[in-house]
Amino acid sequence: MDRPACRRRWRSHGASGAVRLAVPAALIAAVCLFILAAGCSASTPQRAVGEFISARIAGNEEKAAQLTVEEDLSGYVGGEPFLYATDVSYDLEQAQIDGDRAVVIAHFRWGDQSVDIPYVSRRVGTRWRVSLRETEEMWFPDIEVD
Repeated sequence: MDRPACRRRWRSHGASGAVRLAVPAALIAAVCLFILAAGCSASTPQRAVGEFISARIAGNEEKAAQLTVEEDLSGYVGGEPFLYATDVSYDLEQAQIDGDRAVVIAHFRWGDQSVDIPYVSRRVGTRWRVSLRETEEMWFPDIEVD
């Protein structure tokens, strides 16, 4: 008769062990969800610009919009989506940061050609986002952009 009692204790320890594992797992899951929710903006200007360009190239306009100060791509003239299915590659220069504003240069390359395109990022709270209007003003300083 001792054996059934031992088994019951074993089962009790198994249940509490499962509970002990479930609590940290739930905590880890909650932290991951928080990080993903905050992931709609980036912690560095380079990351904000890189994630924005990648989302645009991939056709993920919703994610791209969430990575901007304006949170809306309406009227934005950037041509990043046209880079899909091309041999264009890019890398990002270290940001020039001045307070809550940063300029990141994207070096786009294809074949033996290249072009440097500046993007403006703004710190919004603790995260960085691409400022579409300031970026366009930098691209077209003599043209009024709505």
